[in-house]
Amino acid sequence: MDTGSQTLDAFLGGRVLLAQPAKGYRAGMDAIMLAASITQGARLLEIGCGAGAALLSVAVRWPGAELIGVERDPAMAAMARA
Repeated sequence: MDTGSQTLDAFLGGRVLLAQPAKGYRAGMDAIMLAASITQGARLLEIGCGAGAALLSVAVRWPGAELIGVERDPAMAAMARA
């Protein structure tokens, strides 16, 4: 995937700023709905986390949550780490 062109997008009213590719897979409402379903004290493993929108949103909502993201695309994984 060519991730040379990126956007910086705001989620959760600007509490999460996410770099993601300008084209191709982009996080949206599905990631936020997943994050909204997680309760306090949760342990979450997301396989195929992309740029990390769901995990970052959970981290903002529940700072003590145990979160692991797995992504096989190196460029997307780098965005999630950043």
